[in-house]
Amino acid sequence: MYEPMDATNDLLFEALSFRLDDKPDRVNNEGMLAILDNAVKRHPRVTFVACHFANQTYDLDRLGKLLDKYPNLYADVSQRESYLAAVPRYAKRFMEKYADRLVWGTDQGYSLPMYRNSFRIWQTLDEHFYAWDVQNTRFALSGVGLSDLTLKKLYRDNQLRILKK
Repeated sequence: MYEPMDATNDLLFEALSFRLDDKPDRVNNEGMLAILDNAVKRHPRVTFVACHFANQTYDLDRLGKLLDKYPNLYADVSQRESYLAAVPRYAKRFMEKYADRLVWGTDQGYSLPMYRNSFRIWQTLDEHFYAWDVQNTRFALSGVGLSDLTLKKLYRDNQLRILKK
């Protein structure tokens, strides 16, 4: 959604509002990642939680490299579940691998439909459903079907570990 509005951008409907390539006075996505990388590197005793999968839902391998590089970096999953629901098997592999470094969160308020949709995506293997009432995505979603152990870490254990640091 932060990239140019062209044929390679499958979030064109969001790029209209969020694109950064036409805003020279703002840091672009690459710049944001460089700032994150530098901050985490400079402060190894500080725990960082990168919101929204560090805006890397389109390239989880890149986020994985950052998580591998920095033991003090975590990522939250807020507001990005629908993007990963478009690639549920890839998302599951990533989230199971990095289960100790991901935390559940939301910045979408207190909407019961939003919570139901988020939990449906993470907890079920449901296929081809829509959540137009709570998501701005217009493509079909599928459940990721995370394991009980990963869900426990995502919803509870990782937050407790961060807070105890």
